[in-house]
Amino acid sequence: MKRSVFPGFWVVLVLALAAPVVAGDRATERAIAEQLQEPYRILLMRHAIAPGIGDPAGFDVTDCATQRNLSDEGRAQAREAGERLRAAGLDSIRVFAGPWCRNRDTAKLLGYGEPEVLEALGSVFRTNAPHRERRMRAWREHLAEEYRQAAGPAVYVTHRANIMELSGRSIGAGAMLVVEIDPQGNARPVTQ
Repeated sequence: MKRSVFPGFWVVLVLALAAPVVAGDRATERAIAEQLQEPYRILLMRHAIAPGIGDPAGFDVTDCATQRNLSDEGRAQAREAGERLRAAGLDSIRVFAGPWCRNRDTAKLLGYGEPEVLEALGSVFRTNAPHRERRMRAWREHLAEEYRQAAGPAVYVTHRANIMELSGRSIGAGAMLVVEIDPQGNARPVTQ
């Protein structure tokens, strides 16, 4: 996939729990809420903090006990992300999540209701790389349908590798990126 470089600033939100939330400290979240009001824009979110890298040998995507899961810090990070977005004016948003427990848990903890689980958001990292083409094609087909329906704002909680494959951007745990989708389901980060 050819990646372009877009001028300007990337709208990336890294939620840091160490920084206190005070009045006037929500400019990034307000910018996200405003940008999501534009047509064909969605929010990509990497799952919150789940210590480790990749998946343990022999993990089962249907069994959370076999997976890398959110830490207490990750659960707090996900809840705070939802609180900050609502405080910035994003009262409702459709929520999609990958089938991995850390994706689903992050999505639920945002507090916007039960996420719709999409197999297409399953990891494409390392041992899951054989599924990359099929999953990314399915995600783009889903986004193309979202484009045709002009369905409005949505957040997609998935893995770093998936976000990188779709948008060309790598983001940290619990971080968010606003992208604009096109009729083919491709995405490009929104610039300011």
